Amino acid sequence: MKLKVTWLIVISVIAFIALSVIQGYLIYNTYTLKRNAFIQNTRSEILNIDYNKHLDSIVDTWEETLKNQIADYKNKRTTKQIVLNKLRQKADSLNSNYYNLYKEELAHKDLGYAVSYKKNIESIVIFDKENDTIFPLAEQTNFKLFGNDFQNSKANSVSVSRTFSQYDYIDQTENKINTQHYNLEIKFKDLMYIKDKNSIVFKQMLGLLIGSLFLFVVMLGLFYYSLKSLMAQKKISAVKTDFINNITHELKTPLATLGIATKSLKNQQILSKPETLQNSLAIIDRQNERIQKLIDQVMTNSLKAQHLKLALKNVEIIPFLNHIVEDFKLSVEAKPLQIAIAFNHQEKELKIDPFYFSTAIFNLLDNAVKYSKEKAKIKITTDYNNNCFFLVIKDEGIGIPKKEQQHLFEKFYRVSSSNLQANQGLGLGLYYTQQIILAHQGTIKVKSEKSKGSTFTIKIPKIQ
Repeated sequence: MKLKVTWLIVISVIAFIALSVIQGYLIYNTYTLKRNAFIQNTRSEILNIDYNKHLDSIVDTWEETLKNQIADYKNKRTTKQIVLNKLRQKADSLNSNYYNLYKEELAHKDLGYAVSYKKNIESIVIFDKENDTIFPLAEQTNFKLFGNDFQNSKANSVSVSRTFSQYDYIDQTENKINTQHYNLEIKFKDLMYIKDKNSIVFKQMLGLLIGSLFLFVVMLGLFYYSLKSLMAQKKISAVKTDFINNITHELKTPLATLGIATKSLKNQQILSKPETLQNSLAIIDRQNERIQKLIDQVMTNSLKAQHLKLALKNVEIIPFLNHIVEDFKLSVEAKPLQIAIAFNHQEKELKIDPFYFSTAIFNLLDNAVKYSKEKAKIKITTDYNNNCFFLVIKDEGIGIPKKEQQHLFEKFYRVSSSNLQANQGLGLGLYYTQQIILAHQGTIKVKSEKSKGSTFTIKIPKIQ
């Protein structure tokens, strides 16, 4: 059974993790699709702007400068680097007008978010008798023509275009004036940068994210509740089995004794002897009383604090405790007993229910003796502080393991230690004691260390 439950928990955890991973994967895929759709939509809007005739005319003006600079270059009046420098200067002078037009057109789109844009030149190549690359040069690989300046690594591509044109120029390199022609290829790459791209996509997915988070929390809560319920059922099953075994053991002894005593009454020899007959009847009476007390313990000690009807009285606490100690000493026969008391006489009276309060103390003293070593040594002290009465019962018994202490006051709970197997019980004593103290609006705490004894501290507020 234990192995089945363990495997069930392991499989449930694996299934929950798998579902969480799948949900995360689906959310990531949804984010990727929405981001790509968002970028594609922005790209379409930018492309419409890029085909504006006013912007094209500015590009044509720049290309006219390029044509003139290449004519000088072909006539060896300038170098590639100078050509590029003059092309940059011309682009810079035109950029203000270009970008203002771009922003006006972008404003008409009413996108609701800012988009930076630039047009780069990828290459400028002259096709003549032999190919001649004007750009890029080995030492220069970036040429922003128009638009904003931002890092290419953070940008998204809008479009890549190529123009292929044929131009004429006057060749004056050999003291002759000839008209020559060449083919010019220019590759453009348009880029855009959306600063808050991720935030915008996440806002668009806000409903989905909140819904997914809600479902995840619900699923996590149901998973936790299911596991908790499973563990609780397992614990209840174990407690039930333990309780049945314990109460069966407790009932077997008096029932067996009753059986023997009842059979003896059928013996004519015993019936003819009044002394032996009275002894058998006394045994039956004692065992009957023992069974009745066991049943009463199960019935009464299962009550909760709110079900206990206290008959509160002002009791002189020190004499009351002295009487309890004396009565307890008389009831102990199994082991030698030594009780040391250190009572603080500052507190004269305490409002308590004498019956229930004495029952709680008897339970603690009984446990101290039951789980002590060869000789039971108990120390009882009292104190009064901050309008509260404190009763401390300390023993030198076998102690309680740390991991068991948090469950000590649970109903039917018994410490699972081999040292305690000789001491059978129903696991109700400490539970009932705690309920009595709670009914008095008090608290009970335990400090213990294995093989070094236990200390129970009862705190009762002074009820005015």
